[in-house]
Amino acid sequence: MRTRRTVAFGLAMAFATGMIMQPALMAGGPQGAGAISGSADKEAKKPYADYTVRARNVQMGNIGASMQLDSAGKFALANIDPANYLVELLDKKGKVVCTEGPFDLSKTAVKGNVTIDCGKHPSAWWLLAAAGAAGITAGVVSNGPASPAR
Repeated sequence: MRTRRTVAFGLAMAFATGMIMQPALMAGGPQGAGAISGSADKEAKKPYADYTVRARNVQMGNIGASMQLDSAGKFALANIDPANYLVELLDKKGKVVCTEGPFDLSKTAVKGNVTIDCGKHPSAWWLLAAAGAAGITAGVVSNGPASPAR
């Protein structure tokens, strides 16, 4: 009976240790080896120090790094674990103004020259126009003339 308890306790400890170590093992690579840098001067307004930039891990949802913009609207998020990140620009109230990415730091540890410039891409407007046209076409086709079988 005592042997069973000892074996059960040993297995429970091994399982618990494995669960605790799993996130570190899954990261696969040196911790804090990544960096993302760039500018948000096209999206943020002066004074730039009112804005914060942060890197959000796409898979886990946690924040990898965060900093205020400098006086020129630039940022450098360093010591980020290798993962896939979205870069978020926040105003002084903490509201997300814009996102860029995702950037996969597990493939390329350093991502530079990121420009946070959301909502001003002509390709986005073309995609929205195409989606609207498709919706209108679908509505016209589905409400077409009634067939004699109705």
